This record gives sequence, structure tokens and C-alpha cells, in this order.
Amino acid sequence: MHLEKIKRAHKLGFTLLEVIVALTILIISFGIAFQAFNSTLQSWKRGNEVLEGFQNGDYTMRQFSSKINSLIYFKDERKRYAFRFEKNNIGNLPVDWISFVSSSSYFLHPYDNLGNSPHRIQLFIQEDEYGEIGLHSISMPALSDENDYIEKYNPTPYLINRHIKGMEIKIYDFDAEEWTDSWEYENSIPERIMITFNVITDNDNQEEISYSRVFNIPVAESIKQPLTSPTISINNSQNNSNNSSRNNTINVGS
Repeated sequence: MHLEKIKRAHKLGFTLLEVIVALTILIISFGIAFQAFNSTLQSWKRGNEVLEGFQNGDYTMRQFSSKINSLIYFKDERKRYAFRFEKNNIGNLPVDWISFVSSSSYFLHPYDNLGNSPHRIQLFIQEDEYGEIGLHSISMPALSDENDYIEKYNPTPYLINRHIKGMEIKIYDFDAEEWTDSWEYENSIPERIMITFNVITDNDNQEEISYSRVFNIPVAESIKQPLTSPTISINNSQNNSNNSSRNNTINVGS
């Protein structure tokens, strides 16, 4: 009888040991599975963030493509059609400023009445009223003086994309055959530019995504020809018309 109790105790103890071992293996397996799941989840989130970043960059880049391809330029002594840009930065992010005349309605406020006519557009990175850094724009009539217009009307910048935290502009130097950060011409436009958007989504821990594209400016060929502004052309046409009228009057009088 005593021997049977000892055998049962040994059998029971061995069973508890198996249970403990099994639970230990199960816990370890759950830990490994959780780590794998968490790693997969983080990769999925990162993939979505990258995709969202590219979508934001691509959408805004396509709008910029339309804007820059609709650039308008005429030789003008007052430099009212000139292409301008400045280099700036916030921390490690480039926050360049660019300005040109265009006929495309992209980057304008939905209620901006300049969308149907040539206008000057300024693109830049700055904080909005909530402290969010993003891509903004200011528009004004094409023939306005930029500084005078902003000083007089103090227009409110229009937020284009709050995910774009940086913007870099480079100009291609065909003589040196290299990209440069400088633009020395005050009354001209470049033939080729490269723009880079630095995109960061809502996740504060996300690294920035750089989205770049090169643009050849179609109207740049016109600077090789002696074109004049529409205003000057109209005045010349009026003068020619007046001269023609005078000639006709003289002929009739004679």
C-alpha cells in the first residue's frame, strides 16, 4: 500500500513537471510570436508612412509640374517676369523660397480670383497659425511689385501641404555642367531646375522622405529671342495705329 502511494506521488510529480515545462514553452512561444507580430506591425506602419509620404510628395510635385510648365516670361525692364529664389534652412532641413509668374491655378486658394489670369506665385516653407510647418504660397497680380504688394496688402499665406517640411531648389548650370545653388540673373529664367520636397507624415518618429524631380522649363527658349512684354507690344501697336491714322489723314487732306 505504501509503495503504491509513493508510485502515485512520483507519477503526480512528474505530471506537474510536464505541465510547468509545457507552460514555459508556451510562454516562450507567445513571446517569440508577439515579437514577430510587433516587428511585422512596425514594418507595415513604416510601409504605410513611406507610401503616404510618397503620395504627398507626388501629388504636390504633379501640381508643381503644371505650375512651372505654365511659367510666363517676357523681357521687361522692370523685371516683372523674373524668376527668383533664395536659399534658407530650418535646422537640417532646406526651406528655399521660389517666385515666378504662371498661368496655372494650382497652389492658389480656392477663392483666389487670380486663377484665371497670369499671376506671380511665391512658394515657401513656414509655420501656420497652429505652429505646423508646411508648404505655403502667396499670389499676386503678375505685374505687381512683390515687396510693395506684400507691404501694402499683407496677404495671408495659403497652406498647400502640411506634410512637406522642407523644399530645396537647384539650378542647372549648362556651362559648368553641374547643379548649383545660385542664380545670379535678375531678369531671366533658368532652363532647368531640380526641386526636392522633404516629406514627414503625422508620425513624429518618422524619418523624412526626400522626393526630387527635374524640370525643363519650356518657355526658357524665349529668352534667347528679343521678346517684349505684352504691355509694350500693345503700346507699340497703338502707336503704329496712330501713325497709320495720321498718314491716312494727311493723304486725304492732300
